[in-house]
Amino acid sequence: MTLINTCMLMVVLQPLFVYLALFKQPEFHPMTDTPVKNDDALFLFVTPGVSVFYFSQFFEALLYLGGVWVLGLLLAVILASKAKKTVTKDDAISFTIAGFIFFGIIKLIAMAIAYFFMDDPVEAAQTAIPPANDESAFTVSQLFSVDYLYNALWPTLYFLILMIITLVIKVIEHHSSFKKAPSGLLITLGAALAGVAPLFGEAYIVGIIANFIIFIVFCSLCLKIDVKKDPSAGAIGLFFGYILMMGIGFSVICKVIYELFFN
Repeated sequence: MTLINTCMLMVVLQPLFVYLALFKQPEFHPMTDTPVKNDDALFLFVTPGVSVFYFSQFFEALLYLGGVWVLGLLLAVILASKAKKTVTKDDAISFTIAGFIFFGIIKLIAMAIAYFFMDDPVEAAQTAIPPANDESAFTVSQLFSVDYLYNALWPTLYFLILMIITLVIKVIEHHSSFKKAPSGLLITLGAALAGVAPLFGEAYIVGIIANFIIFIVFCSLCLKIDVKKDPSAGAIGLFFGYILMMGIGFSVICKVIYELFFN
């Protein structure tokens, strides 16, 4: 499986991991009030460890999968107030390390099996450690050049402009009296476009993560302005979060279909 397909798979699995870590009820309820270790929190921290399967491009895989992992953590933070279980700092550290160790052991076992049961040891090593894709290799200067960044992330740039305009309109609404406030419609539109817009760029995973962070930041700022007038206005944030996750889910499905059947 290519790195991009693995990243898309992990993006799809993040909501499931968050549910298992924060909302799944334990099979056996404790008889005492002593806190029980949340072993299901492991699912929330396994994503970075998958990068060990891409040994020849480990740091690139760690960067992409780490970004997907941050996306899952941000979703968990959003839903933390409704969670039925908690995740401690010790859980985060221990389970993240355990993920690397677990997948590392699986990788070593796969390499050993391939080495002893294939006729050509060199071929076995190449099978267990696939070579990096030379077409995806960039120099540092190319990677951070303005032209490359614009071509890869132009949907994210325009999405950022949309959210800045939305925040400006929200500030104007706060200091004026509008019967019809367009900022709410723009936030809803932004929630939907956050996941869909990266489909048109050349850096899909990075675009999804960047748009997610941009939307969370600007949506939070807009809701803080609303709460000053109406303390209950923050509840609509759940609606915007739902639209956001539905848009990302739709985007991932479209991307998977394109990669499997049209690429």
